[in-house]
Amino acid sequence: MRRLAAAAALLYSAAHFAASGVKQPHANFYSDFLASFPAWGMAFFYGRLDLYDGSLASEWGPPPIWHYGPMLHALATPLLAFPTLKSAYVAWLLVNYVFVVLTAILAVRVIDDGRPTLATAIVVVCVFCNFNPLYEALTQRNIELFELLLLFAAFLWLRKGRDTAAGIAVGTAAMAKFLPLIFLPWFVLKRKWDALGAALLVIFPVVVVTEFVLGWENSGILMQLRRSGMIVSELDQSLAGIAQRLFASRAAAGIIVVLALIALCALMLRVRHAEDSDDLEWGILVVAMVLLPPHNEQYYFVFLLMPYLFLYARYRARWSWRAVPAAVSFLLVAVPLPFSLFGPKAFSFYLQAGIPFIGAALLAAFLVWELSACPMQLEPVSSHVPRRDFLESQHLPQQP
Repeated sequence: MRRLAAAAALLYSAAHFAASGVKQPHANFYSDFLASFPAWGMAFFYGRLDLYDGSLASEWGPPPIWHYGPMLHALATPLLAFPTLKSAYVAWLLVNYVFVVLTAILAVRVIDDGRPTLATAIVVVCVFCNFNPLYEALTQRNIELFELLLLFAAFLWLRKGRDTAAGIAVGTAAMAKFLPLIFLPWFVLKRKWDALGAALLVIFPVVVVTEFVLGWENSGILMQLRRSGMIVSELDQSLAGIAQRLFASRAAAGIIVVLALIALCALMLRVRHAEDSDDLEWGILVVAMVLLPPHNEQYYFVFLLMPYLFLYARYRARWSWRAVPAAVSFLLVAVPLPFSLFGPKAFSFYLQAGIPFIGAALLAAFLVWELSACPMQLEPVSSHVPRRDFLESQHLPQQP
């Protein structure tokens, strides 16, 4: 029966991927990636202003404005060699398929602690192929897929004690679109100095080079942040976006986000000595990375694959009704059925109702609940207090 269920799930996943992961992206020629590529500075430097002129990137901002993080433009530099923007866009889709496959492989290794099993591979394939934010990211060829790959790699390396490699991955991801900067304070809190140092050694040179090549004063993201960064759109599923739509007040939305950030800092300080909790802490930071920016897009939710799979790893051997909220959250965010089955306005209604936000907020609450239940490590004993085994070895009376 299990084999039959697995075969049916894989067959459905393959059909879903063919429709939403292949057909849909190949038919698309309008996306956030095209609004940022090519950057005018890079196109000018390489003599490819013909790709820039008339592009969506030229519409989004007059020269020399550029968007996203500098690592995106470094990574996309080879695309400037293609004869047309459309051929470059197709090639970039193929690169993103590679990112997704590599991410799935790393996810299996994380879940099985480096010893992959067929059962886990099937689960990961089914989760990836039925996760709507992944299809949104693929359709638009968003750099978030590259960041997701790096964050899975960083977590795997942290578990193996390779903190320097993890820091390099996080630093690179942060320079692709800034969101992973949230992990740097966590490195400090957990005293992972090698990871922090490696991340900064990646970030600082990129920041300096970017100033000379593109100019930080021309960064579209920084310009948007100076204008508060909030947008009023159903596409915005951030805490600030939902609060602004509910209260029609940017001030109220800003206060709510600040309070959420304070609560996040207080929580991470409180649980910094929790045992066996790195996956839960990482998951909470990922959810915060998605919900707490001034605005987001639905494809940001692709990052939530991490906490969902982390929770699967925790509960697969000991199913409990405690996991029901996480399962409900997954259904709300993933939407395993294609929206086309529900009519042309289904996706718009889904966003207007704030369902992705509700699902992510439920996930955040569940992660906090799980993290609060983790036992705390005892504080290390001061070095001046004699240890019991030393006193016994010396046949001295123990201190009371």
